[in-house]
Amino acid sequence: MSFPRPRTRALCAAVLYLGTVAAAGLLGDGSVVPYALAFPGSAVLVVLLFAASAALDSGEPPADSASALGPLVYVVGGALVNVLLVWTAVSFARVFVRDCRAARRARRA
Repeated sequence: MSFPRPRTRALCAAVLYLGTVAAAGLLGDGSVVPYALAFPGSAVLVVLLFAASAALDSGEPPADSASALGPLVYVVGGALVNVLLVWTAVSFARVFVRDCRAARRARRA
């Protein structure tokens, strides 16, 4: 039996999460479930979209910046932001642990 490498498993988990959120966004008729699945990322995405539109335009954010694609943009974009946040946190933790171990080995020598 062959097990996938850890990075492959992480990539599969990220794709599965994005697919689940996208499917919930497509199947949910304006319900709270897709937004709850992508909560912190969707809030960050909305703030970034409104800040970018305010910086590029006259300072007033549009009423609905993604009207052609609907709220699915916010849900899937928020899920993508969540994946990037988790990836950054895990990368930082790996670097921190590696540096702590190197410092501990340097003190022993």
